[in-house]
Amino acid sequence: MAPYIASWGIIGAGWISSMFVEDLALPRSDVTDVLHSVAAVGARDKDRAAAFIDKYLPKGATAQQLGLRPPPVAVGGYADLYAREDVDIVYIGTLHPTHYDDVKAALLAGKHVLVEKPATLNAAEWDELVALATEKSLFLMEAFWTAFQPAVAALRTKLHKDKVIGDIHAVSANFSVPNYNVLPDDHRIIGLAAAGGPLLDIGAYCMVPARLALTDNPANKGAAPNVTCVMSKTRMGTDLDTTIVLDYANLEARAVCNMSFNARMPREHTATISGTEGEVVIHDILCRITKFSVTKYTPGETPQMPGKWGEPQTFEYAFPGTGLYFEADAVARDIRDGRTQNELVSHKYTAETLEIFDESRRQGGYILPEGMEKVGRVSA
Repeated sequence: MAPYIASWGIIGAGWISSMFVEDLALPRSDVTDVLHSVAAVGARDKDRAAAFIDKYLPKGATAQQLGLRPPPVAVGGYADLYAREDVDIVYIGTLHPTHYDDVKAALLAGKHVLVEKPATLNAAEWDELVALATEKSLFLMEAFWTAFQPAVAALRTKLHKDKVIGDIHAVSANFSVPNYNVLPDDHRIIGLAAAGGPLLDIGAYCMVPARLALTDNPANKGAAPNVTCVMSKTRMGTDLDTTIVLDYANLEARAVCNMSFNARMPREHTATISGTEGEVVIHDILCRITKFSVTKYTPGETPQMPGKWGEPQTFEYAFPGTGLYFEADAVARDIRDGRTQNELVSHKYTAETLEIFDESRRQGGYILPEGMEKVGRVSA
Protein backbone atom coordinates (compact mmCIF):
# COMPACT_ATOMS: atom_id res chain seq x y z
CA MET A 1 0.00 0.00 0.00
CA ALA A 2 1.28 3.47 -0.87
CA PRO A 3 2.19 5.67 2.10
CA TYR A 4 -0.21 8.36 3.22
CA ILE A 5 1.13 11.86 2.46
CA ALA A 6 0.32 14.61 4.93
CA SER A 7 0.22 17.93 3.09
CA TRP A 8 1.21 20.73 5.44
CA GLY A 9 0.83 24.47 5.39
CA ILE A 10 3.22 26.24 7.78
CA ILE A 11 2.06 29.43 9.51
CA GLY A 12 4.86 31.47 11.05
CA ALA A 13 8.44 31.47 9.76
CA GLY A 14 10.20 31.54 13.12
CA TRP A 15 12.49 29.28 15.13
CA ILE A 16 10.04 26.57 16.18
CA SER A 17 8.63 26.29 12.65
CA SER A 18 12.15 25.87 11.30
CA MET A 19 12.83 22.94 13.63
CA PHE A 20 9.51 21.34 12.68
CA VAL A 21 10.06 21.47 8.91
CA GLU A 22 13.69 20.35 9.21
CA ASP A 23 12.38 17.19 10.86
CA LEU A 24 9.73 16.77 8.15
CA ALA A 25 12.59 16.82 5.64
CA LEU A 26 14.65 14.21 7.46
CA PRO A 27 14.60 10.87 5.56
CA ARG A 28 13.83 7.90 7.82
CA SER A 29 13.93 4.41 6.39
CA ASP A 30 12.15 3.00 9.46
CA VAL A 31 8.87 4.78 8.62
CA THR A 32 7.09 3.49 5.51
CA ASP A 33 3.39 4.17 6.12
CA VAL A 34 3.44 8.01 6.11
CA LEU A 35 5.31 10.76 4.29
CA HIS A 36 5.20 14.54 4.58
CA SER A 37 4.88 17.38 2.11
CA VAL A 38 5.11 21.10 2.92
CA ALA A 39 2.84 22.57 0.29
CA ALA A 40 3.23 26.18 1.42
CA VAL A 41 4.83 28.42 4.02
CA GLY A 42 2.96 31.55 5.05
CA ALA A 43 4.41 34.67 6.67
CA ARG A 44 3.30 38.29 6.94
CA ASP A 45 6.12 39.03 4.49
CA LYS A 46 6.22 36.76 1.43
CA ASP A 47 9.98 37.32 1.04
CA ARG A 48 10.51 36.00 4.56
CA ALA A 49 8.52 32.88 3.71
CA ALA A 50 10.64 32.38 0.58
CA ALA A 51 13.87 32.78 2.55
CA PHE A 52 12.55 30.26 5.09
CA ILE A 53 11.97 27.69 2.33
CA ASP A 54 15.39 28.30 0.82
CA LYS A 55 17.09 27.79 4.17
CA TYR A 56 15.12 24.97 5.77
CA LEU A 57 13.32 23.19 2.89
CA PRO A 58 15.65 23.40 -0.11
CA LYS A 59 14.52 19.95 -1.29
CA GLY A 60 11.13 19.93 0.40
CA ALA A 61 9.87 17.35 2.90
CA THR A 62 10.10 13.57 2.52
CA ALA A 63 7.37 13.17 -0.12
CA GLN A 64 8.77 16.03 -2.16
CA GLN A 65 12.27 14.58 -2.06
CA LEU A 66 10.82 11.46 -3.70
CA GLY A 67 9.14 13.52 -6.43
CA LEU A 68 5.64 12.72 -5.16
CA ARG A 69 4.65 16.35 -4.58
CA PRO A 70 5.71 19.70 -6.07
CA PRO A 71 8.13 21.95 -4.14
CA PRO A 72 6.91 24.26 -1.34
CA VAL A 73 5.70 27.73 -2.28
CA ALA A 74 5.93 30.98 -0.32
CA VAL A 75 2.69 32.75 0.59
CA GLY A 76 2.33 36.30 1.85
CA GLY A 77 -0.42 36.44 4.45
CA TYR A 78 -2.10 33.60 6.27
CA ALA A 79 -5.52 33.82 4.60
CA ASP A 80 -4.05 32.89 1.23
CA LEU A 81 -2.44 29.80 2.74
CA TYR A 82 -5.70 28.73 4.40
CA ALA A 83 -7.41 28.98 1.01
CA ARG A 84 -5.00 26.63 -0.77
CA GLU A 85 -6.53 23.33 -1.84
CA ASP A 86 -3.18 21.53 -1.60
CA VAL A 87 -2.97 22.20 2.16
CA ASP A 88 -4.72 19.59 4.30
CA ILE A 89 -3.28 20.46 7.70
CA VAL A 90 -1.93 23.72 9.08
CA TYR A 91 0.98 23.85 11.51
CA ILE A 92 0.80 27.03 13.58
CA GLY A 93 4.09 28.28 15.01
CA THR A 94 3.12 31.87 15.70
CA LEU A 95 3.28 33.89 18.94
CA HIS A 96 1.18 32.78 21.92
CA PRO A 97 -1.43 35.58 21.77
CA THR A 98 -2.34 34.85 18.13
CA HIS A 99 -2.90 31.11 18.49
CA TYR A 100 -6.64 31.39 19.10
CA ASP A 101 -7.27 33.58 16.06
CA ASP A 102 -4.92 31.56 13.83
CA VAL A 103 -6.45 28.21 14.79
CA LYS A 104 -9.99 29.51 14.39
CA ALA A 105 -9.24 30.89 10.93
CA ALA A 106 -7.71 27.59 9.82
CA LEU A 107 -10.65 25.56 11.13
CA LEU A 108 -13.15 27.88 9.48
CA ALA A 109 -11.27 27.29 6.21
CA GLY A 110 -11.76 23.54 6.65
CA LYS A 111 -8.17 22.67 7.60
CA HIS A 112 -6.91 20.27 10.22
CA VAL A 113 -4.66 21.99 12.78
CA LEU A 114 -1.54 21.29 14.81
CA VAL A 115 -0.84 24.32 17.01
CA GLU A 116 2.24 24.98 19.09
CA LYS A 117 2.01 25.20 22.84
CA PRO A 118 0.44 26.78 24.66
CA ALA A 119 -2.43 25.96 22.34
CA THR A 120 -4.29 29.01 23.62
CA LEU A 121 -3.90 31.55 26.42
CA ASN A 122 -6.56 29.97 28.61
CA ALA A 123 -8.85 26.97 28.86
CA ALA A 124 -11.94 28.89 27.71
CA GLU A 125 -10.30 29.72 24.37
CA TRP A 126 -9.35 26.09 23.88
CA ASP A 127 -12.85 24.83 24.71
CA GLU A 128 -14.32 27.05 21.99
CA LEU A 129 -11.81 25.84 19.39
CA VAL A 130 -12.46 22.20 20.30
CA ALA A 131 -16.18 22.79 19.83
CA LEU A 132 -15.55 24.31 16.39
CA ALA A 133 -13.24 21.47 15.32
CA THR A 134 -15.78 18.91 16.54
CA GLU A 135 -18.59 20.63 14.66
CA LYS A 136 -16.56 20.53 11.45
CA SER A 137 -15.12 17.01 12.04
CA LEU A 138 -11.57 18.37 11.81
CA PHE A 139 -8.44 17.18 13.56
CA LEU A 140 -7.07 19.52 16.26
CA MET A 141 -4.07 18.95 18.50
CA GLU A 142 -1.61 20.91 20.58
CA ALA A 143 1.93 20.27 19.34
CA PHE A 144 3.26 18.61 22.46
CA TRP A 145 6.02 16.59 20.81
CA THR A 146 7.53 15.22 24.04
CA ALA A 147 4.57 12.87 24.50
CA PHE A 148 5.54 10.90 21.38
CA GLN A 149 9.22 10.31 22.13
CA PRO A 150 10.45 6.70 22.58
CA ALA A 151 11.83 7.29 26.08
CA VAL A 152 8.51 8.69 27.27
CA ALA A 153 6.62 5.69 25.90
CA ALA A 154 9.07 3.34 27.61
CA LEU A 155 8.85 5.23 30.88
CA ARG A 156 5.05 5.15 30.81
CA THR A 157 5.15 1.36 30.45
CA LYS A 158 7.70 0.87 33.22
CA LEU A 159 5.81 3.07 35.67
CA HIS A 160 2.28 1.77 35.15
CA LYS A 161 2.35 -1.63 33.45
CA ASP A 162 5.53 -2.99 35.01
CA LYS A 163 5.27 -0.87 38.21
CA VAL A 164 9.07 -0.96 38.49
CA ILE A 165 9.10 1.42 41.46
CA GLY A 166 5.84 0.33 43.07
CA ASP A 167 3.27 2.91 44.12
CA ILE A 168 4.33 6.44 43.22
CA HIS A 169 3.97 9.14 45.85
CA ALA A 170 6.32 11.97 44.91
CA VAL A 171 7.61 13.76 41.81
CA SER A 172 10.11 16.60 41.63
CA ALA A 173 10.87 18.34 38.33
CA ASN A 174 13.04 21.32 37.36
CA PHE A 175 13.31 23.20 34.09
CA SER A 176 15.07 26.53 33.57
CA VAL A 177 16.37 28.76 30.81
CA PRO A 178 18.25 31.68 32.45
CA ASN A 179 17.49 34.38 29.89
CA TYR A 180 16.19 37.19 32.13
CA ASN A 181 18.45 40.25 31.86
CA VAL A 182 19.98 38.57 28.81
CA LEU A 183 17.17 38.98 26.28
CA PRO A 184 15.53 42.39 25.68
CA ASP A 185 12.54 43.09 27.90
CA ASP A 186 10.20 43.01 24.89
CA HIS A 187 11.47 39.66 23.57
CA ARG A 188 8.69 37.15 22.89
CA ILE A 189 10.11 34.78 25.50
CA ILE A 190 9.75 37.17 28.43
CA GLY A 191 7.76 40.18 27.21
CA LEU A 192 4.18 40.81 28.32
CA ALA A 193 2.97 41.63 24.79
CA ALA A 194 3.78 38.04 23.77
CA ALA A 195 2.46 36.42 27.01
CA GLY A 196 6.00 35.48 27.93
CA GLY A 197 7.47 33.78 30.98
CA PRO A 198 8.30 30.18 31.86
CA LEU A 199 4.75 29.14 32.80
CA LEU A 200 3.33 29.45 29.29
CA ASP A 201 6.60 28.72 27.49
CA ILE A 202 8.10 25.70 29.26
CA GLY A 203 5.50 24.90 31.93
CA ALA A 204 3.97 22.00 30.00
CA TYR A 205 7.40 20.39 29.73
CA CYS A 206 8.10 20.83 33.43
CA MET A 207 4.89 18.97 34.21
CA VAL A 208 5.75 15.96 32.03
CA PRO A 209 7.03 13.80 34.92
CA ALA A 210 3.97 14.64 37.02
CA ARG A 211 1.58 13.91 34.19
CA LEU A 212 3.34 10.66 33.31
CA ALA A 213 3.63 9.35 36.84
CA LEU A 214 0.49 10.71 38.51
CA THR A 215 -2.13 12.21 36.16
CA ASP A 216 -1.92 9.20 33.82
CA ASN A 217 -1.67 6.71 36.69
CA PRO A 218 -4.65 4.31 36.40
CA ALA A 219 -5.11 4.53 40.18
CA ASN A 220 -5.68 8.28 39.85
CA LYS A 221 -8.97 7.52 38.04
CA GLY A 222 -8.70 10.66 35.92
CA ALA A 223 -9.02 13.05 38.85
CA ALA A 224 -7.64 16.58 38.50
CA PRO A 225 -4.97 17.54 41.03
CA ASN A 226 -5.30 20.37 43.49
CA VAL A 227 -3.10 23.27 42.33
CA THR A 228 -0.96 25.54 44.48
CA CYS A 229 1.29 28.09 42.81
CA VAL A 230 3.99 30.47 44.01
CA MET A 231 5.31 32.95 41.46
CA SER A 232 7.81 35.80 41.26
CA LYS A 233 7.61 38.37 38.48
CA THR A 234 9.79 40.14 35.98
CA ARG A 235 9.73 43.93 35.84
CA MET A 236 7.42 43.53 32.81
CA GLY A 237 4.79 41.64 34.83
CA THR A 238 5.38 38.19 33.37
CA ASP A 239 6.36 35.29 35.61
CA LEU A 240 10.06 34.77 36.34
CA ASP A 241 10.28 31.90 38.85
CA THR A 242 7.20 29.69 39.15
CA THR A 243 6.59 26.67 41.35
CA ILE A 244 3.47 24.59 40.85
CA VAL A 245 2.51 22.00 43.47
CA LEU A 246 0.07 19.35 42.27
CA ASP A 247 -1.66 17.24 44.93
CA TYR A 248 -3.38 14.01 43.88
CA ALA A 249 -5.88 12.92 46.52
CA ASN A 250 -6.57 9.50 44.98
CA LEU A 251 -2.87 8.62 45.07
CA GLU A 252 -1.84 10.42 48.26
CA ALA A 253 0.88 11.86 46.05
CA ARG A 254 2.43 15.24 45.32
CA ALA A 255 4.39 16.72 42.44
CA VAL A 256 6.54 19.85 42.70
CA CYS A 257 7.30 21.53 39.37
CA ASN A 258 9.91 24.31 39.41
CA MET A 259 10.41 26.46 36.31
CA SER A 260 12.50 29.57 35.89
CA PHE A 261 13.85 32.10 33.42
CA ASN A 262 16.17 33.35 36.17
CA ALA A 263 17.96 30.45 37.87
CA ARG A 264 20.24 27.87 36.28
CA MET A 265 18.83 24.55 37.48
CA PRO A 266 20.52 21.15 37.02
CA ARG A 267 20.37 19.80 33.47
CA GLU A 268 21.75 16.31 34.11
CA HIS A 269 19.21 15.40 36.78
CA THR A 270 16.03 17.24 35.94
CA ALA A 271 13.36 15.08 37.56
CA THR A 272 12.90 12.36 40.19
CA ILE A 273 9.89 10.06 40.44
CA SER A 274 9.78 8.33 43.83
CA GLY A 275 7.89 5.13 44.59
CA THR A 276 7.60 2.58 47.35
CA GLU A 277 10.10 0.26 45.63
CA GLY A 278 12.58 2.67 44.09
CA GLU A 279 12.99 5.80 42.02
CA VAL A 280 13.25 6.95 38.43
CA VAL A 281 15.61 9.79 37.54
CA ILE A 282 15.28 11.66 34.24
CA HIS A 283 18.75 12.79 33.25
CA ASP A 284 18.18 15.30 30.47
CA ILE A 285 16.07 18.27 29.47
CA LEU A 286 12.35 17.71 29.97
CA CYS A 287 11.28 18.60 26.44
CA ARG A 288 13.60 16.10 24.71
CA ILE A 289 13.91 13.08 26.99
CA THR A 290 16.44 10.46 25.87
CA LYS A 291 17.82 9.03 29.11
CA PHE A 292 16.44 7.85 32.44
CA SER A 293 17.53 5.44 35.15
CA VAL A 294 15.69 3.12 37.51
CA THR A 295 17.06 2.33 40.97
CA LYS A 296 15.38 -0.31 43.12
CA TYR A 297 14.97 -0.04 46.89
CA THR A 298 14.78 -2.93 49.37
CA PRO A 299 13.17 -1.96 52.71
CA GLY A 300 14.78 -2.90 56.00
CA GLU A 301 13.41 -5.70 58.14
CA THR A 302 11.46 -3.21 60.24
CA PRO A 303 10.28 0.35 59.52
CA GLN A 304 13.08 1.61 61.78
CA MET A 305 15.80 -0.22 59.87
CA PRO A 306 17.35 1.51 56.85
CA GLY A 307 16.81 -0.19 53.54
CA LYS A 308 19.27 -0.82 50.73
CA TRP A 309 19.53 0.79 47.32
CA GLY A 310 20.57 -1.24 44.31
CA GLU A 311 22.62 -0.11 41.35
CA PRO A 312 20.85 2.14 38.87
CA GLN A 313 19.81 0.67 35.53
CA THR A 314 20.06 3.25 32.76
CA PHE A 315 17.93 3.37 29.61
CA GLU A 316 18.87 5.53 26.61
CA TYR A 317 16.85 6.25 23.47
CA ALA A 318 18.85 8.18 20.88
CA PHE A 319 17.22 9.37 17.67
CA PRO A 320 18.26 11.58 14.75
CA GLY A 321 17.13 15.16 14.33
CA THR A 322 15.12 16.96 16.96
CA GLY A 323 12.34 14.39 17.24
CA LEU A 324 9.41 16.54 16.14
CA TYR A 325 8.68 13.98 13.40
CA PHE A 326 7.30 11.57 15.99
CA GLU A 327 4.31 13.84 16.58
CA ALA A 328 4.05 14.70 12.86
CA ASP A 329 3.83 11.00 12.00
CA ALA A 330 1.19 10.47 14.70
CA VAL A 331 -0.87 13.37 13.36
CA ALA A 332 -0.61 12.03 9.80
CA ARG A 333 -1.86 8.62 10.93
CA ASP A 334 -4.74 10.13 12.88
CA ILE A 335 -5.90 12.16 9.89
CA ARG A 336 -5.41 9.21 7.54
CA ASP A 337 -7.58 7.06 9.81
CA GLY A 338 -10.30 9.67 10.26
CA ARG A 339 -9.63 10.59 13.88
CA THR A 340 -10.23 14.15 15.07
CA GLN A 341 -7.95 14.00 18.09
CA ASN A 342 -4.91 12.08 19.27
CA GLU A 343 -5.04 9.47 22.01
CA LEU A 344 -1.91 10.73 23.82
CA VAL A 345 -2.40 14.49 23.44
CA SER A 346 -6.17 14.58 23.41
CA HIS A 347 -8.40 17.63 23.62
CA LYS A 348 -8.86 16.79 27.30
CA TYR A 349 -5.11 16.55 27.87
CA THR A 350 -4.59 20.10 26.63
CA ALA A 351 -7.62 21.39 28.53
CA GLU A 352 -6.22 19.94 31.77
CA THR A 353 -2.88 21.64 31.18
CA LEU A 354 -4.50 25.00 30.46
CA GLU A 355 -6.71 24.72 33.54
CA ILE A 356 -3.58 24.27 35.67
CA PHE A 357 -2.01 27.28 33.96
CA ASP A 358 -5.17 29.35 34.54
CA GLU A 359 -5.22 28.55 38.24
CA SER A 360 -1.48 29.19 38.54
CA ARG A 361 -1.88 32.61 36.93
CA ARG A 362 -4.79 33.43 39.25
CA GLN A 363 -2.79 32.55 42.34
CA GLY A 364 0.39 34.21 41.07
CA GLY A 365 -1.35 37.38 39.91
CA TYR A 366 -0.10 37.07 36.34
CA ILE A 367 -2.61 39.17 34.42
CA LEU A 368 -2.47 39.54 30.65
CA PRO A 369 -3.34 42.87 29.01
CA GLU A 370 -7.02 43.65 28.47
CA GLY A 371 -8.27 42.14 25.20
CA MET A 372 -5.40 39.69 24.70
CA GLU A 373 -7.55 36.73 25.81
CA LYS A 374 -10.27 36.46 23.17
CA VAL A 375 -12.59 34.21 25.18
CA GLY A 376 -12.83 34.44 28.96
CA ARG A 377 -10.14 36.11 31.04
CA VAL A 378 -7.97 34.89 33.90
CA SER A 379 -8.01 37.40 36.76
CA ALA A 380 -6.31 37.39 40.15
